[in-house]
Amino acid sequence: MHKRTIPAASLVLAFVFTIGCSRPTRLSLQDRNSEITYLDNVRETASCDPTAASSNRALPLFSKPFAGDFPVANMFDHDKPSVDYNGSVLTMCGARDANQVDGHDGYDWVMPEGTPIRAVADGIVMFAGLNPPGYCAQLGRIVSAIEVQLRHRAPDGTGFSTLYGNLSSVRVVVGDVIPAGATIGLSGNTGCSTAPHLHFSTYQDRGGSFIFIDPYGWHQTASDPWEADPRGAASVWLWRDGEAPRFRF
Repeated sequence: MHKRTIPAASLVLAFVFTIGCSRPTRLSLQDRNSEITYLDNVRETASCDPTAASSNRALPLFSKPFAGDFPVANMFDHDKPSVDYNGSVLTMCGARDANQVDGHDGYDWVMPEGTPIRAVADGIVMFAGLNPPGYCAQLGRIVSAIEVQLRHRAPDGTGFSTLYGNLSSVRVVVGDVIPAGATIGLSGNTGCSTAPHLHFSTYQDRGGSFIFIDPYGWHQTASDPWEADPRGAASVWLWRDGEAPRFRF
């Protein structure tokens, strides 16, 4: 699977995105993958009812990135996002699913093109527009996705970044300071995508490096493989009360 590598970037300038096949050994913004492959096979894969109370950690910060509820096609792979590939996704509930995109680094919600996409928290726009073109094996051609990336700061000082991918258009520019709930763009089908959807990824600032995490946290007594991995980080339930998008299948 052709992967896109995101190298270290300035925290005050737009993030620089490059496309490549290499797997970095020390990650900053890490590889990410926004392909939708199984939109015709959306099904329930969570084996628990995730809540803030059942998560390993909780830091309420995010509101929903859209209004309403939409089907989820791909979840965050805790074993391991964008760095290891083992043929299945390990969800936050410890369930494995071979019908999702292996190594997926976020959540894909299937929705009509043009659905307003909202900032999940107050933040600053770090990137907005087309990423550099790259080859998409699923489509067999060169593609470029429209994306927005925001930087956030939690009340306890923890830094986060969120990425909103495969959009049809953006409503912000780099440097904008925006409130939670502001419309930052419209959902679309750009980039390596086979159907309209929103790709949503979350990163945590760990010593100046931004590492993928699951904003739904981890809901098993067994250890989280991504937290245990030296390239990974502990996932955190980041949704404010009543704001977590429900898993509609």
